[in-house]
Amino acid sequence: MATKETTGPRRRPGSGGYARGEETRARIIAAAIEVFGQEGFERASTRQIAKDAGVNPPALQYYFDSKDGLHRACAQFIIDQVSSVLPAAMAAAAAASQAKPKRALNALCDLLETVFDISIMAKQIPALSRFMARAQMEPETPAAQYIREQVSRPLHAAAARLVGIIIGRPADDEETKLRASLVLSQLSAFHLHRANTLAILDWPDFAGKRGDTIKALLRAHTRAALGYPE
Repeated sequence: MATKETTGPRRRPGSGGYARGEETRARIIAAAIEVFGQEGFERASTRQIAKDAGVNPPALQYYFDSKDGLHRACAQFIIDQVSSVLPAAMAAAAAASQAKPKRALNALCDLLETVFDISIMAKQIPALSRFMARAQMEPETPAAQYIREQVSRPLHAAAARLVGIIIGRPADDEETKLRASLVLSQLSAFHLHRANTLAILDWPDFAGKRGDTIKALLRAHTRAALGYPE
């Protein structure tokens, strides 16, 4: 399939078919997330994606123009999953960017909790986790670049601003950015490495009291790492 930039459908389905077209598009994205997550971008077969979605291969080009476009559409789906929750936490983090260290620390912990909640709330989280893990291993692929620019960079920048206040260094200081990366890396155990963490703990999921325990420990670890132990 030829590489193009457009991710959406090139033309609207015929009269009365728009809802069916959206359903088909959603099925293709769900199948693509599974296949890309299992095989990676290069090895993923568009024919297999079409088969798993129950469509003919030309449907992928009809809706997404290209394999690149489909990969980016998967990334957009993931971004849409967090768009109703993350902006509020990011806004709260921005509001605390001129605050005193303790308030900034609380805002940072709140941000971590929000990202943790996002990582366990999606119905397709196992497939999404595999897809995201693949994106981390293939940083130059279309989805990886899109997620990095739309989510990872803004999230890291917000964390770095708060960490800078907490440790008394500029947000763009190398140590500040490294500390922000280390703080955020705690979350990978519950998202990118979800299956491994669950297997080690012998847990079915991170819901309920298990999630509450994790969030309490996230706060404790973050406070201790930044010099504010309880």
